[in-house]
Amino acid sequence: MSIKSYIKFLWNSSNAHGVHSPFVFDIVSKGLSRPTRHLPRLEKETESVMSRKAMDVLCRILTHFRTEKLFILGDEAGAVTESIRTIGTHYNMKLWFFSPLAPIPGTIDLAYISGTDTETLQELITQAQPNMGNRSVCVVGNIHASAEAEAAWEILKNDPRITVTIDTYHLGMVFLRQGQAKEHFIIRTTTSRLLDFILGAKNLWGLLY
Repeated sequence: MSIKSYIKFLWNSSNAHGVHSPFVFDIVSKGLSRPTRHLPRLEKETESVMSRKAMDVLCRILTHFRTEKLFILGDEAGAVTESIRTIGTHYNMKLWFFSPLAPIPGTIDLAYISGTDTETLQELITQAQPNMGNRSVCVVGNIHASAEAEAAWEILKNDPRITVTIDTYHLGMVFLRQGQAKEHFIIRTTTSRLLDFILGAKNLWGLLY
């Protein structure tokens, strides 16, 4: 992650007021825009995998989707699982971790995948897909960790199976919703009146000129 990458993200981002999809507006206004209070502390070995800001966004996602059934897939599965267990214990969530190799009752609520190349991410999506429904969310970790990770995210967005993506910078969100028009959103989860004013003025200027 670099300052240049983050500035580019902010410049292209919007908040709930810039979202015209009812499905995504609900996620942003009722989930991503609500700050998390009293984040739990992670073990040092898991902090290197998930930053505090990523953990904050993940807490909002877990809470909004009332997550119970999960897949955790990819190179960082062990550390991510421990991070989510810590979150669940702290907020008294009932979380069940499943494997795509075993039968699952119904569909999963959330899949978390981690990988820095396109082939790995697409393979993990394929593993999770049979157990995902219209309300299931797939969280992609560290999508701006490097130039390679950013390129993989851009290619993943164009995967024909994926209909909706949300880029929160620290985490990506992917949906495989049947009957949904393909849309991509860049959403900032931080609240700043000055930033909202500057970016709002930028968007207004773009409409006028």
